[in-house]
Amino acid sequence: MNGKATASWIVVTQLVLALAAGVACFFLAGGTAGWSALAGGLIGVVTSLFMALRVIGRGTVRPARDVMRRFYGAEAAKFFLTIALFALAIGVLQMPFPPLLMGYGLTLVVYWLALLPLKASTSLG
Repeated sequence: MNGKATASWIVVTQLVLALAAGVACFFLAGGTAGWSALAGGLIGVVTSLFMALRVIGRGTVRPARDVMRRFYGAEAAKFFLTIALFALAIGVLQMPFPPLLMGYGLTLVVYWLALLPLKASTSLG
């Protein structure tokens, strides 16, 4: 997969997991937990989409130094965006923390899954 395809796969898969977490928590623990898990998942989706758009952008070829500078800047901005979204969810919307964190954590697993095809294609035997 190329960069755009990988980024798209990550964001779409995270969205599916966020929706699944929200629905599962809704039926298992009630509406508040369901909305909280969905919100946590959406924090992961929004920040991943932000990162992908900042790094890949229009997809034009750039020197490696510019790509790395853009990547590190986007990663720093993603970090602060994640903190701001968690602060909004917990401080303003009063969402319970455990399902919020669970929904967010599920979206992080997608990064490991995205690396599996890369690992399989680069193994020696």
